[in-house]
Amino acid sequence: MADRVTFTPGSAERIAKVVRIVEAGNRDTGWRPPAPRTVGSAKVFRICTFTGSWTIETAKMVTFYNQTATPNTVQAENIFATLSGTTVTSTMRNCAIAKDGTAWYLIAAQC
Repeated sequence: MADRVTFTPGSAERIAKVVRIVEAGNRDTGWRPPAPRTVGSAKVFRICTFTGSWTIETAKMVTFYNQTATPNTVQAENIFATLSGTTVTSTMRNCAIAKDGTAWYLIAAQC
């Protein structure tokens, strides 16, 4: 059996106030997941595509996945490992990039 939980009068009133606010709200709106994490209105994580090889310590132009409106490309820096390209240099591969300050960095890539 669990121990009995007791609240101070102030804590009980604070909890009751929140319950009243929730119960008075519109319950037909349903739950919505939080918006993607952003800094201001700028996205800090993107899924992209790239072609060819990508040598460590170099930048490459990547294209945002599922975004056709321009601008839909950005330069991203590869600081982790050299990625060998396929024999067909036009073959697109997926990658993930993240923004630190004003610079984009490769954080994962399709091998």
